[in-house]
Amino acid sequence: MKRSFASLFFILIHCGTLPAGDATRLEFDFAESDHGFVAGFADYPQDGDPSLYQFTNSWQARPANLGGASALFISGVNRSDDLFMFWKKRITGLPPNTSVMLTMEVQLASKYAAGLIGVGGPPGEGVTVKAGAVPFEPQALVDRREGWLRMNLDKGNQAVGGRDMLVIGNVAKPHDGNGNYVLLMRHQHGQPRTVTTAGDGSLWLIFGTDSGFEGPTALYYSRLTVWINRADKPYLWLEPDSVAGSLRLIWNQGTLLSSTTLGPDWPAVNVTTRPYPYNMQGQSRRFWRVSQP
Repeated sequence: MKRSFASLFFILIHCGTLPAGDATRLEFDFAESDHGFVAGFADYPQDGDPSLYQFTNSWQARPANLGGASALFISGVNRSDDLFMFWKKRITGLPPNTSVMLTMEVQLASKYAAGLIGVGGPPGEGVTVKAGAVPFEPQALVDRREGWLRMNLDKGNQAVGGRDMLVIGNVAKPHDGNGNYVLLMRHQHGQPRTVTTAGDGSLWLIFGTDSGFEGPTALYYSRLTVWINRADKPYLWLEPDSVAGSLRLIWNQGTLLSSTTLGPDWPAVNVTTRPYPYNMQGQSRRFWRVSQP
């Protein structure tokens, strides 16, 4: 029988809280400030007329129907059939030259309903949200062969992700019959990305949209949450969800199943009592079953 994720969690008894030094959680609430994030644009001709693309970015208030709190605003018109709009920030204090796993979650506000038709693609599903991290500064540099500004990292193209940035969704909101902005959550839970930190223990975070829709896109980014864990150690924990007001399970090793193998560093735990009865069917007793309050 399939169990609802909302009513059933599996949690390792090793990891009730984040171990200091091995796991880091960063939350950037853009209602408070821009937190030093810098915007950029790529995938358009170097000599293109700026007035045609109408690039805009700022830290400004969200629409009134969302409460008016500040957010990172970015907009542009995709005249090049392949416009990339992004935000980036350098973080420090991580172990140098170390493989770490990142799970990124973005909250954004979009007004583009699902199921619409647009040139080159729909304005919602045709604008792909991507997130990632690299040990060098992401920049839009001129490709000398074609004279276009291209990113110096592998983000993939449009709806396809790349080595350095993963697809985490698109900007389509549920069809609600109006043009109001609504908040959307896009994340890569279950698809953590491994990256090696720079020699000084730094990484550059980057998130944004890769557009196939040949028209204007204007978005507000409200929050970015990043979980960073050593790649050689699995981590799993429950934490409050500041948006939904409930608990959620964070797991940096992919999709969690009752049969998940954690490797030699996580031997079976000898426990005889559990919060709820559960037949492990001969499997190692690695998991506790707990209900969401």
